[in-house]
Amino acid sequence: MEESYQVNGTSGQSSLEYLLVVAITFIVILPATYLFYSYSKESGYEITDAQVTRLGRTIVDTAESIFYSGQGSKTVLELNMPDNVDTAQIIDGRELVFNVTTSFGVSEIVFFSFVNLTANGNCIANVCAIPGLAGSGLKKVKLEVIDQISVKIETI
Repeated sequence: MEESYQVNGTSGQSSLEYLLVVAITFIVILPATYLFYSYSKESGYEITDAQVTRLGRTIVDTAESIFYSGQGSKTVLELNMPDNVDTAQIIDGRELVFNVTTSFGVSEIVFFSFVNLTANGNCIANVCAIPGLAGSGLKKVKLEVIDQISVKIETI
C-alpha cells in the first residue's frame, strides 16, 4: 500500500506573508518613532530657549523702564523659569546672562542693557551672581533703582 502525502502549500505561504507584513511594519514604525523622538527633543530645547529669551527681555526692559522713572522706583516680576537654567548672572553691569544646559552642552543666552545692573552683594570682580533665579519654577524678582546709576536685581 502506497500512501501519498500531499503537502498543503498555503500554510507556508501565509506564514511567509505574515512575516513580510510584520517586517514592513517594523521598517515603517522604527524610523517614524526615531523621527518623532528627535523632533520632540528638539522642540523642547526651542521652547526652553524661547522662554528664557522672553524672560531675559522682560527683566532688561523692566529694569530700563524703572531706571528712567527715577530713584526709589521698584517693581516685582513673577517669572516662570523653565528647566535646565543653571545660573543667572550680570557681567560688567550691562549683560544679563543665563547658562542653559542642553544635550549639546551649556549655552549662554545674553541680554544687553542700556542701564547698569547689579545684584544683591554677590559680586566677584565684574560678575554678579543672581542667586535663586536659576532653576525651574515660579520666581519673584525685585527690581529697584538704588542710586542714580544702577538697578538692583534680586529674588525674593
